[in-house]
Amino acid sequence: MTLTVCLFTDSLEPSGVGESMLTLAAELREQYRLCFVCPPGALGNKLLTRAHEMGLVTLGYECRSRQQEAELTEWLRAQGVKIFHCHAGIGWEGHHGIYAASWAHVPFGVRTEHLPDMLTDPLQRRDYKRIVGIIDRVICVSDSAHASFIKAGVPEKKLRLVRNGIARRTVMPDRDGIRARLGLPRTARIVLTVGRMVKQKGYDLLLDAIPAVLAREPKTHFVWVGGGELEVDLQNRAREMGLQNRICFAGLRDDVADLMAAADVFVLPSRFEGLPLAVLEAMAAKLPVVGTRVCGITEAVLDGQTGRLVEPGDVKALAHALLQVLENPELAIRWGAAGRWRVQQEFSAARMGRETASIYEALAQPERAGAFTPEEIKPKLKELSMVKETTLTTSTPQPALIHAAASENSAKIRGKLT
Repeated sequence: MTLTVCLFTDSLEPSGVGESMLTLAAELREQYRLCFVCPPGALGNKLLTRAHEMGLVTLGYECRSRQQEAELTEWLRAQGVKIFHCHAGIGWEGHHGIYAASWAHVPFGVRTEHLPDMLTDPLQRRDYKRIVGIIDRVICVSDSAHASFIKAGVPEKKLRLVRNGIARRTVMPDRDGIRARLGLPRTARIVLTVGRMVKQKGYDLLLDAIPAVLAREPKTHFVWVGGGELEVDLQNRAREMGLQNRICFAGLRDDVADLMAAADVFVLPSRFEGLPLAVLEAMAAKLPVVGTRVCGITEAVLDGQTGRLVEPGDVKALAHALLQVLENPELAIRWGAAGRWRVQQEFSAARMGRETASIYEALAQPERAGAFTPEEIKPKLKELSMVKETTLTTSTPQPALIHAAASENSAKIRGKLT
């Protein structure tokens, strides 16, 4: 019997989360019938299109209210979903989707946490505890994240570790072509950063480090790929510092692999992380990586072997680390080669797919054997009964937004929702 698995996120900016979901889907699509659900929008629609092209059943839907829960419940029932796999960027995400799956009597619930535990509000803690009571497994993407959820009180029997993985790519470097495309001199040394322009990613710290780098390596140019709430502020600060011609705000792009193949070093000065895909992709592209000693990055980057790690917020150390790479080309080549080997050995998409599938299979064994009974969902329904009269504190109800999903089955259900 082929099980139907729903990969779900309600993140409004599912950048790394969405990429991870699609990478996982590519590894699992031959083994399971897969559904892919995410909110519609500029980024969400691109993810939905790619998922449809992979042969997945797709639904663009924003589930952030009780009414939307009920509508999603109907859709999940119609699809015959057996495993609901929610992907969350932070603890307050995904709750309505998990409740919808439980109301639909989906037998098994899995939740992947793409960041460490960061909840501090008591009401959010309460809501998250209820979610944990409903789902069967909590997957963490790094050792540090796993430890944080143990500390937060998630039962160890529910926790599993599945590190992020990426698919292999072969990209021919086009250093001159990329520099011409970005309007940079042919001799430019490119320091690349890929990530949302939010406080978490530490762009402000990198901006403060740039003058010290340019003082010793004047041919250096910084290319920043991404968008976000701080983009305009960062652009204004760059102009105030006279750096507008040294920082290329490249926006959201589809040619990140080409940029990585043409860059000289990758830097991500994050304040916190889960296990960033951008770092893994940079290492796979044979780029030395300068990062911070935070959750996830420390598990990918080996200090002094595949790159350099500095303390988060240490601008002076960040500049020094970048200069160490830029001023030592042979060291950069050695670190880059070691990084690629490490990704191939430890962070492959195939390994991530196998480990996730093993979690599914362990849960679904009674279902496959026909031994699963409604009695097993009673503990989940008990948790749900506690939520009926309680307003979730972690989301704001919004009108239902239905994306023009491309699959025939989704279209039938969507007709009922609109």
